[in-house]
Amino acid sequence: MNQEKAKNRFRRMMSGLAVALPAAGIIALGGCIRSVCGSWAGMMPVEIFPENVRTSVSDGLPAITPTAYAAPSDRLIQPEGGVELLSAGLREDATVSGCGLYIDGQFYGAYASGDSLRQILDSIKSLYATGAEGEEVSFTREVQLVDGRYPAADMLTYSGLESVLSSTVTGEAEYLVHTGDTLTAIAGYYGMTAEAFSALNPDFPETIYAGDILTVNVTRPLLQVKCTRQVSETVPIPFTTVVEGQSASGRAEIVSRGVNGSKQVTAVVVTVNGQETERAVLSEEVLTEPVAQVVTEGAQEEVTYSASYFGDTGSGELTEALIWPLPDGGGVETCQYSEDGHQGVDLAIDAGTEIYAAASGKVVVAGTFYTYGNCVVIDHGNGVRTLYGHCSALNVSVGDEVAQGDVIGYVGMTGYATGNHLHFELHINNRTHDPLRYAAR
Repeated sequence: MNQEKAKNRFRRMMSGLAVALPAAGIIALGGCIRSVCGSWAGMMPVEIFPENVRTSVSDGLPAITPTAYAAPSDRLIQPEGGVELLSAGLREDATVSGCGLYIDGQFYGAYASGDSLRQILDSIKSLYATGAEGEEVSFTREVQLVDGRYPAADMLTYSGLESVLSSTVTGEAEYLVHTGDTLTAIAGYYGMTAEAFSALNPDFPETIYAGDILTVNVTRPLLQVKCTRQVSETVPIPFTTVVEGQSASGRAEIVSRGVNGSKQVTAVVVTVNGQETERAVLSEEVLTEPVAQVVTEGAQEEVTYSASYFGDTGSGELTEALIWPLPDGGGVETCQYSEDGHQGVDLAIDAGTEIYAAASGKVVVAGTFYTYGNCVVIDHGNGVRTLYGHCSALNVSVGDEVAQGDVIGYVGMTGYATGNHLHFELHINNRTHDPLRYAAR
């Protein structure tokens, strides 16, 4: 689903450029944002404008001496080699016409063509716009473009502009530590490598505990695109599961299959660089009621393998029977529970298949971990947890409250995996159990 959205954004961008810009403008734009907007731009010409471009002073443009603005609290990180300027060969006191780029009041340089600069910035925003009616698209920082005459020393070449637009900034963030967190996991939460995170946080504590609030330094793109739009979508209402008696086989069995209901949800959604950050539900209308699933209960035999992620203990009782984590009872069991010390079951199925929360609960782990790759752990209370490993992508974050049947991720082969499959574990009071004794398919 995420891949399809990315493809749609790409198609919209390319069709928009074809209409909005002449051929030369498209070439210029593609090269200028190639490192900002993705590897697709590598197919377009690298050179845009001649490096020795000079512009004549236009009559009527004010001469501007950029104010020495105070640097923002974030620290700008530019590509190695710094920003390339157009001042070579010009007198020290020369001025040229151009368009000044100010971000949050800080002057980053001037570019020869104001029209080109505006087109470039608009096209960066269009990468994340959906075209929905009434959608508001803006940068998360205040961007101002001021036409005028600037000192030659402040004029950016194409390469210099590219350096500015591909820059990142560092700043402080507060992070609440959850059970199972590591330095690598926290770095991944912010989209950073462990090495980069460690370099910014040399005093990161050797031992961390769930509940700690850490102040950490993290990096983010200098320019991020915020989109606010109203959406109306049909979403499933997960069916509930009713347990009636025990099965003779020792594994949970379905007596009658459940059927999801549906509802129409209207909400205001906010995304930053394509990732949803806020959602406010305006209204919900039930279209069809769900039909409960009836299952028999499997034998609940305890196995003494240690859990991968420890949590609080409790009564060990499931407040609701687990549903199958893949659509329509899908997935081929390629590795059974306890086989060669295996602590879950492996269910082979196509990449990108939706993964459902087997029961309601709170997400306590969501990130890249050890051999599991992209992994989700849900705490269901009473000492019960489920784990979903090797996901291609995650649909939840730590702290999210999920309902049974919510889509929490998508099947993949991240981590230690030789094929696309879901690794599914059940933990009760920090011991693993055969999930097939609890979840009917």
